[in-house]
Amino acid sequence: LHFDVAFPIHDIEYRWSSSHSVQQTPLCNVNLDKPAADKELTNMTIKFQRNLLQWDINVRRDEGIRVCDVFEAIYSAFDIPLTSHEKSLIPLRLRAGCEEAFRLRCSLAPVPTIVQQRQGWKRIDVLLHETLF
Repeated sequence: LHFDVAFPIHDIEYRWSSSHSVQQTPLCNVNLDKPAADKELTNMTIKFQRNLLQWDINVRRDEGIRVCDVFEAIYSAFDIPLTSHEKSLIPLRLRAGCEEAFRLRCSLAPVPTIVQQRQGWKRIDVLLHETLF
C-alpha cells in the first residue's frame, strides 16, 4: 500500500515490483469502505509526536470507522498550516529540512505552486520527507 500523507487519499494505490518494473493499481472504493478494525469502532484517536510538536488525530463515525475515514483524518490533520507557536517549537537544526520539504510539496501539488506557497508551512512539512505509509 502506498499512501503519501502529503497528498489526498484518491492518490493511494497498491504498488508491487515485478521482474522489470513497478506495478501500480489504485485503491478502489470497495477497499476504502471496509471497516478499519475487526470490531466496530466509532471513535479513534491517533497520537502524533515529533520533538516538541504533538497532535491528536481524531477519527469519528457513528456508523463505524472505515479505512477511508482513517486515511482522510490523517491527511486532513497534516494538511493544516503551522501556527507561529508550532513553528517556534521546531529545532533550528531541522528548519532547513522543513523548508526543503515545503518547497518539494508545493512543486508536486496538483494545484498551482503559488497557492500552496501562500499557505506556508504545514504540519506535513515537519515530517520532512517521511510521508509514506
